[in-house]
Amino acid sequence: MARLLSVCCVIFGLLCVSWVNAAKLDLSAEEQTWLDAREAPVRIGLAIVPPYLTVLADNGEVEGLSVDFLREIEAQLETPFDYIKFDSYSAMMSAMRAGEIDVIFGISKTAEREKYLRFTPSYAYLPNKIFTRKELFETAGMADFAGMKFSVRADTALAEYIRKNYPQVELVETKDIKKSFDLLVTGEVAGVGAYPSGGYQYSLQQGVNNLSIVGDVGFDYRVAFATGIDAQMLHQLLSKGLAAIPAATVDRFSQEWLKPEDSLRVDIGKVKEGVLWLVLLLLALGFAGLFLWNRSLKKEVKTRQKIEEEVSYLAFHDDLTGVRNRQYFKDMLQELNTEAGQDKPFALLLLGLDAFRLINDSLGHKVGDYMLKRVAERIQSRLETGCEVARISGDEFAVYVPGENNQASLTHLVEILIAEVGKPMSHGDQNLTITTSVGVASNHESALETVSVLECADLALHRAKEVNPGGYMFYCAEMTAQMNERQALATALRDALEHKLLYLEYQPQLVMDTGKICGFEALVRWNHPDKGRIPPNIFVEIAEKEGMMITLGDQVLDMACKQAVIWRKQGVEFERIAVNVSVKQFVEPDFVDKVLNALERSGLPGSALELEITESLFMGDLTQAKDTMHALNEKGVQFAIDDFGTGFSSLLYLKNLPVDKLKLDQGFIREITKDNSSLQIVKASLQMGHALRMSVIAEGVETEEERSLLMTLNCDQAQGYLYSRPLPEAFILPGLETEIAQNLEAEPVI
Repeated sequence: MARLLSVCCVIFGLLCVSWVNAAKLDLSAEEQTWLDAREAPVRIGLAIVPPYLTVLADNGEVEGLSVDFLREIEAQLETPFDYIKFDSYSAMMSAMRAGEIDVIFGISKTAEREKYLRFTPSYAYLPNKIFTRKELFETAGMADFAGMKFSVRADTALAEYIRKNYPQVELVETKDIKKSFDLLVTGEVAGVGAYPSGGYQYSLQQGVNNLSIVGDVGFDYRVAFATGIDAQMLHQLLSKGLAAIPAATVDRFSQEWLKPEDSLRVDIGKVKEGVLWLVLLLLALGFAGLFLWNRSLKKEVKTRQKIEEEVSYLAFHDDLTGVRNRQYFKDMLQELNTEAGQDKPFALLLLGLDAFRLINDSLGHKVGDYMLKRVAERIQSRLETGCEVARISGDEFAVYVPGENNQASLTHLVEILIAEVGKPMSHGDQNLTITTSVGVASNHESALETVSVLECADLALHRAKEVNPGGYMFYCAEMTAQMNERQALATALRDALEHKLLYLEYQPQLVMDTGKICGFEALVRWNHPDKGRIPPNIFVEIAEKEGMMITLGDQVLDMACKQAVIWRKQGVEFERIAVNVSVKQFVEPDFVDKVLNALERSGLPGSALELEITESLFMGDLTQAKDTMHALNEKGVQFAIDDFGTGFSSLLYLKNLPVDKLKLDQGFIREITKDNSSLQIVKASLQMGHALRMSVIAEGVETEEERSLLMTLNCDQAQGYLYSRPLPEAFILPGLETEIAQNLEAEPVI
């Protein structure tokens, strides 16, 4: 069955048991119980997204690549799916947000969507191109459409990307991509953003020949299935079913839906029809007609060849950098995993750019893209023949090094690449630098299976970023053990949050010249059922990386507010309770409501709450941060900048935002009596804070010498082990202030 498809789509390889001859998925007891308890079928939203994700068959049913994957997962799980068809993708998205369906297909992950959706691994990849009429541009980027109308399909990640990154472009959103191309052909818009196969199909169906691809939009679809954010078990089962589809089945889907040469079969029929007409014309026009036809046919063949070449190139190359992409790299490793390739020794280097997200956020995506291109060029320039480099994620590059390379030779190559990437690069009037961390793994020295080498290099990279940013680490078996331990901790932490097993300790904050307690900082603690007390820096980092930080922060806020009210009733005198707030919490759309609700539930006045935020918050959307802070400040809530001096503070930010207190990082305080640089930083911070009419508190005060020096410098407040360690709530009683004063007079705590 021939279809008009020219698809630059790459299917991410998925491994599993076949639907035809496979046993049921190996489900955990929890997963099986959830499936057995579910009475209603899983509601799947469908909409027509031609030319291959979903199409409308002659019998009125929806079929396509996405449906084939869904039916395969349905068979694996042995649970019924209810397929609900919508008139448009936009209508389907609205139904998903309203909770009318459980699963949505063909969706790309964005930061906004991650707030209410959970995404499975991707099952298809589509690069988005800029289409215009031939007379408008030869080459163009999105910035060239400033002040012009540009059309995309509504309610898509592509529309969200353009709206956020190119606000000067007048975005026209349509119900389907055909409508967008209609607007382009009639001159109502200057450009259209779509994947190549959509444009080629429109051109062929409508007989339009004046459209051309002039550049990249800058955002590509990595389409996946998604569930609601609360549907964790359904998301887990979908991902498991997707991962269980065997390579043979994926190949069958690919052959049925993703064959670029199908379009040639249709066009050959057209050419034959043209030939027939031309033969008739040749009888009248003779050799002149034959000459004209021959030229036309050659042009058509060249055009089709160019299309095939572009599709083939895009399938296995990264659009931005031109190096190989993740799909090519995985296919190469899969081929090496066959019987013929298992004896071939090789090593993989995984390079991860350090703090690249910060560059994108602060300097913009254009600068970030420029740096990625230069990094790719620099890596390629230092590789020998036989090596391959691929961009496998936003800021990660993988290098394949064939042969039995020992650790010394690999170390030499890694150090060359680190030095090459770290050289300064110029962009306009900017001098830019970036560092890279590297993870290394090989299939001969570590005795790893071929398919595991990339995973092990990734473990080594993450370890390098943790302990040696800008350096490198070789994989060792202990890293796998550490990863397994970390995953076990993440599972236990998730259970602890679900059952609200975390608790708080509180460290007093005192006015330095009077010794009066002015507040308490709430510090979260966790006792693991088997491992005992887990250090906060370990489990808070896990919560950050595993998506649990918002839940953890919400629980801490509630507990702190309630305890503060209890102390006030018991007669404990203090001004406010201080609660740390993560950036992820702060940027949530409902953060203000959450804080006000916590105050209302506990009965704590806003003036008794202080929120500690870090300087990294100001690297994001400053307008949103300002609005959030003002909304809470109006209710009496105060703000302190935590770890002041370790981030990227701007005096302008401090001047324009309602910040009440600066909290000096304990790293400076510990060195204040020994290191002149630390002393000068503390002096400057105190002078700046007082000039801006802010109070300044020093944390980590542990010696009498530090306290005396800080008092000489007119520091307002302090906390630390010299005064008191963090205390359980039951130890904080009305006489605590007197007890601290007596301890200070009796003997300093070192």
